[in-house]
Parts: sequence; C-alpha cells; structure tokens
Amino acid sequence: MTARPEESIRLSLAEGGLRPPPSIVGGEEEFARRLKARSVPAWEALFERHFDPIYRYALGRLFCREAAEDVAAATFDRALSTIEGYSYRGRPILAWLYGIARNVVNETRRSEKRQRATGALESLLHSGNGHSESQMLMPIQVDAADALVSRLDLQQAMRRLTQVQREVVLLRYFAGLSAAESGQVIGRPETAVYALQARALSALRRQLA
Repeated sequence: MTARPEESIRLSLAEGGLRPPPSIVGGEEEFARRLKARSVPAWEALFERHFDPIYRYALGRLFCREAAEDVAAATFDRALSTIEGYSYRGRPILAWLYGIARNVVNETRRSEKRQRATGALESLLHSGNGHSESQMLMPIQVDAADALVSRLDLQQAMRRLTQVQREVVLLRYFAGLSAAESGQVIGRPETAVYALQARALSALRRQLA
C-alpha cells in the first residue's frame, strides 16, 4: 500500500528522508512537439505520468479530495487548450504543467473565498438577527473529524514554511517528484532543492515535535 503524503513526510522527519520515484526522462523537445501536434499517445503518456502527482500536489495545497480532483482535471483541460502557446526553448514540459496546476489551485482558493463571503452575506441578509437556527455550524461527521485531527497539525506547520519551502515539500512528498524534477518546476538547481528540502524538514520537525 502506498503511504499517504502526510505519512511520507512524517517518515521523512523520523528517518532522514524518502526517495520519491525516479524521473522518466527522454526526448523532451520531441515530446513537446508531439504534444503540440496533439498526438493521442503523447497526451495519454502525459496524463498517465502526471495526473496522480498533480492531484496529490493540489491535495497538499487544498486539503480537499474533491477540489484536488477538480484541479487535476482542469489542469489537463487547460494544458490541452493552451498547448499552442507553449514553446520549448529549454523550459521543461513539467515546469509548464505545474505552472498551470499552481494557477488553477490559486483560482480555486480565490473562488472558495468569494463563495464563503457571498454565502455569509446572503445568510445575514436573509436572517432577522443573525441568530437563526439555520446559521448554526453543523457538527463534523466522525470520519471527517478523524481525518482533520490526523492532519491539522501538519496543515498548520506547512503554512508556517516559506512559500518556496512549502512548494518543495509539496512537489517532493505529495507529487513524488525527484529533486531534479522539482528543480525544473521551481527554477532552481537540484542542489538548491535538497537544501530547501532539508530546511523545510528541519522546520517541520521543530513544529511537530
């Protein structure tokens, strides 16, 4: 059974780090050309290689399975619709794809904030004094509560990391990218990824101790 991302991080904190699966590399520029030509085998390969990692990356940002699934699907929809604007020029497909995923995640978070604000406003407008029974918080179901408790400390600790440290943890331990692949996504050399990873794990150790 594959360990969940939060379990992987905890194991890394205790054991000094896990080894994410190795990169599948080869003919990047040719692969980009095939994607632009809308080759079905090329798009199938991209989907099979990166859908699950994109989903886990989004899950690490949103902590909601349904939202993460939507983000992963939307990422590939947008990739297909914008591939004509992609130009290789040494920029890896991986960096382009995760750039799209990052944008979709940010849009999702903004949309959720707007929906929460609109819902709260409508609730107040339709209530006489703000104390109607319909405004009371519904109790959390037992299974959802267990899930929240198991990851709440990790969520809080992740938020205290710097943005680039958090991104490295998400790419390495949620998406399962190698240090080299993670470096392609964030535009840093592999050695910098290892350094950021070490600092992030050290910070998480302190916060989760």
